[in-house]
Amino acid sequence: MRRMKIHWFLILGMVMAFAPLRAQNDLLEMLDSAIKPVRIPVDATFKSTRVINCHSIERMRAGDLELHVAHRFGLMNSGFKKFFGLDESSSHVSLEYGITNWMEVGLGRATVDEQFNGFVKFSPIRQMKGKWALPVSASLYLAAITTTKDYPDPTWVVDAVHRRSFVAQLLVARKFAPWLSIQLSPTFVHRNMVATPLDPNRIFAMGVGGRMKFSKRAAISCEYFWLKDRNQLTGPKRYNPLSIGLDIETGSHVFQVFVSNSFQILENGFIGETTGSWKTNGLHVGFNISRVFTVIRKKK
Repeated sequence: MRRMKIHWFLILGMVMAFAPLRAQNDLLEMLDSAIKPVRIPVDATFKSTRVINCHSIERMRAGDLELHVAHRFGLMNSGFKKFFGLDESSSHVSLEYGITNWMEVGLGRATVDEQFNGFVKFSPIRQMKGKWALPVSASLYLAAITTTKDYPDPTWVVDAVHRRSFVAQLLVARKFAPWLSIQLSPTFVHRNMVATPLDPNRIFAMGVGGRMKFSKRAAISCEYFWLKDRNQLTGPKRYNPLSIGLDIETGSHVFQVFVSNSFQILENGFIGETTGSWKTNGLHVGFNISRVFTVIRKKK
């Protein structure tokens, strides 16, 4: 009988010893379920709204206005007579405004073919850090382009609708580290009018670009587009556009200088109309510069 009492005392002691631990675990589980996991947005995947030619996933914040200037010089191998390409140039100037923190609109003018373009960019998905965070950022870019240039033969009657091109891009990027960002850019271009009936109206291209930062205010950028049906295009041989450049941050400015085999700036130009080759020195020097202005200040 005495031995049975000792056993019961031992069992009771063990229960009393473990009861506080279980209560503590239950309390921790309740706290974990009550506190939502913290997710922190990943900023500055790219420092500009462009990788080089292609748009990046970045967009203007609500109330911010960007003045973006893009410039391409002529062929570097044109010799001293054309001052190594500096006598010839193409340019594009645009104003881009943030309607909300996830949508911006833009209007621009390009000198090649006297083109006007308008676009809208939606950025609904943003890379996050933390539990159950999104691993990438994504933007949808939609643009319309029209030319106002007179055609060589004045007898040609060309309706306004035939002068237009349309672009759709899905931009997906990830900032792998503070110094490394990579973007994929599947692109669809539709041209209402083409050079010959043999040329496709629709062009699909897959773009890949990246930014590698090597100092506090400088980075190397690279961009390449693979064209699915470039061999079906008539006329001069077309090449996949490849651009390599240097990004420099100067306060509120972002300045890019680069080398590219593409002379044109808008999507219907550098995708499908690149006739220069890196192998034959068909290269151009170019630069992009952007300046951001706050039009409407956010209320705190």
